[in-house]
Amino acid sequence: MSRKLKIDKLSDDVELRYSNWFSTMCNFISPQNLWVVAGRATSKTEDILAERVQELSYEMPGCFVALTSDTFMNATKNILPGLIEGLKRKGWKEGLHFVVNEKPPKFFKNPYKVVLSWRYTMTTCTGTHFKIISQDRPSIGAGDSYQHKMGDESKYLVEKKLNKLTPAVRGGDVKFMQSHLYGGSTFTTDMPNINHGEHDWILRMEKNMDKKQILNIIKTASVVNEIRIELMNAQKSEDNLKIKLLEKNLIRWQKRLRYIRKNSTFFGRVSSFVNADILKVSYFKTLLQEMNFKEFMIAILSIPARLEKGQMFYPTMTKRNFYSKGFTYKNGLDKAADILKYEITSLDLKFIQHNEPIEGGLDTGNMCSLVLGQPDGEDKYRVLKFLHTLAPDFLPELGAKFREYFKYHQNKHLVLYHDRAANQYKSVGEDHASKIKKAIEFDENNYSTGWTVSLMSREQKTIYHQDEYELMLQFFEGSNPELPQLLIDSENCKEIKSSCELAEKLEKVNKDGKKTIHKNKTSEKLSLDLLPMFSTNPSDSLKYLLCRPEFLEKIEGQEYQSVSAPGVY
Repeated sequence: MSRKLKIDKLSDDVELRYSNWFSTMCNFISPQNLWVVAGRATSKTEDILAERVQELSYEMPGCFVALTSDTFMNATKNILPGLIEGLKRKGWKEGLHFVVNEKPPKFFKNPYKVVLSWRYTMTTCTGTHFKIISQDRPSIGAGDSYQHKMGDESKYLVEKKLNKLTPAVRGGDVKFMQSHLYGGSTFTTDMPNINHGEHDWILRMEKNMDKKQILNIIKTASVVNEIRIELMNAQKSEDNLKIKLLEKNLIRWQKRLRYIRKNSTFFGRVSSFVNADILKVSYFKTLLQEMNFKEFMIAILSIPARLEKGQMFYPTMTKRNFYSKGFTYKNGLDKAADILKYEITSLDLKFIQHNEPIEGGLDTGNMCSLVLGQPDGEDKYRVLKFLHTLAPDFLPELGAKFREYFKYHQNKHLVLYHDRAANQYKSVGEDHASKIKKAIEFDENNYSTGWTVSLMSREQKTIYHQDEYELMLQFFEGSNPELPQLLIDSENCKEIKSSCELAEKLEKVNKDGKKTIHKNKTSEKLSLDLLPMFSTNPSDSLKYLLCRPEFLEKIEGQEYQSVSAPGVY
């Protein structure tokens, strides 16, 4: 009996979809536990996770799945939209195959147990129920049980907090225990960088992989795939005898495959080159030319890199300078009708003081960076939010972003510290400081917005890298009792965090033989899309916010005097 092991790709009943070889292999193996570390632009969310969502829906219809993230805002504004886009690319339609944040239509199958609230959930037509759980809102998932847990960007997930969810992966034994996905995990991320304070626990999952088992799964899955191809061709030729034989054979091999997939773990670490067919050589060539090679190794090649403490411009910065759980949800998101369309504003900041002025640090150029903060009592200073624009957008667009984000702030006073270079052309009103002031105080139609901007750096002298280095040493270290404790929101200011962690120190000797410290600024020549996370631009905005006279004077042995007192202009 001849075997036809090819499919007619041009046939009307064949649907072709693109998937890179690694994603195809993940689907082919379909392990109980899937751990993926892949370079950027490898379609982790829209392909691997979306495919896993569909598989869970058909493999365990009606089950409960915990969809976890570091913050609820990240889950709803970044991960979930990418997942939905991936499902749509794979042929699913919202309202027909899945719904988000609402009770599903009557023609959907029911989850295996009663759902008390449909808010913060995604439910598929098979009744499979995905519940959004975040580490900054663990109470949402309290008291429930799940048959599978999954998440994206695991490098932001704290392992201890994630482990608290593991005991909740239980229940539904009789209904779902036959599935190899029951009690499993699915997590993806790009390569964690521990220098950024990211979590690399996922790398330890590799030791749980039984390579021999994975190889046997691939062999068995290949047999099942061949039988399916033969069956499809037999159905087209209407060979009833062959169809019956192949159907029996398929059932037999599917049982074998289900058995061998149980208790399996697949760990994959790949570079962005798995998607080279789509990204093309020019993509990697451009990145290699414009990107710091150490970051290229991490983000693209998925190779861990190290930046020694002695090379860092901010060597005393540690995790104690950053805080998580900076969001509050009771003021906005919990009241929103559609969580996917919800607009994030300053109302979502847990530690902001709405009745106090906002303080800002501004750095301008092809990337305009604006960092916002407030004193928190007498002994703390909180960096609350980071906003930016990339060329061709400039200060008018940055001003509009600020107005929109802080539109509900009650004390409409911005105290702004900026680069001295922003004062150029002050006499004709074309300086950058005047432009951002106007962009915030007036809207696009030149109507007053009610905001007042105080420019604090009009006559301030140059802040040298040495000054910044010495001040920030003490700020981050917390060793100077005369300086407030510096606390930076790690979620709302992730660009600041990354910029400070990547900033390199250079030592130079001047003509008098004195050694001076400088910040390596070569990263500011990167392509525009890389500037927010990989350049020193964001850290410079922090510099202008904090390197003010009253703080610089607190450095031991430092006498700092501005030429004239800053004021309102």
